[in-house]
Amino acid sequence: MNKDDDGLGGIAKIARGLTDLVNLLGDLSKGGDLPHQGRHEKQGIVVEYSIGRKTADGSPVEPSAESDRDRRGKPGRRSADGAAKRTEIEVLEPATDVFDEPTETLLLFDIPGVSLPDVRCVLEGDILTLKAKADGRRYRKEVLIEAKLTGEPPALRLDNGILEVRLQKQA
Repeated sequence: MNKDDDGLGGIAKIARGLTDLVNLLGDLSKGGDLPHQGRHEKQGIVVEYSIGRKTADGSPVEPSAESDRDRRGKPGRRSADGAAKRTEIEVLEPATDVFDEPTETLLLFDIPGVSLPDVRCVLEGDILTLKAKADGRRYRKEVLIEAKLTGEPPALRLDNGILEVRLQKQA
């Protein structure tokens, strides 16, 4: 019986990953003031971080005497009667289906209420990032694409709240 069969190999991998993450965070903190957001890659581990609170459009939330957290710990503001009111827009992860066809990879995203001009779909390396917005809602999803692609931009079609993304494979 090898160590992977009894589950110890998986625990060792998790422990190594956590150690690497702690070391990475230590490396970031040694630099003095950390940037408010960024991406750092070391030994195959990618860490994206954002320090501080921001609204859905990316602007920082200004602290004020009225700023508080609601019962769920979410940022909010207190009204005159003391009830918490939401000030930030929630980002949702859309339901997604991926189909591996012979000549293309087809992805379907459920994003109701969104129109095509409000959709941003970017393929960087093997990661497809979808960002979309509708009235009071924002959608965001990252999908790992395992197939070898031609490098053509994604072909998008939106019909009745379902976004169809087609990625052409290499022959």
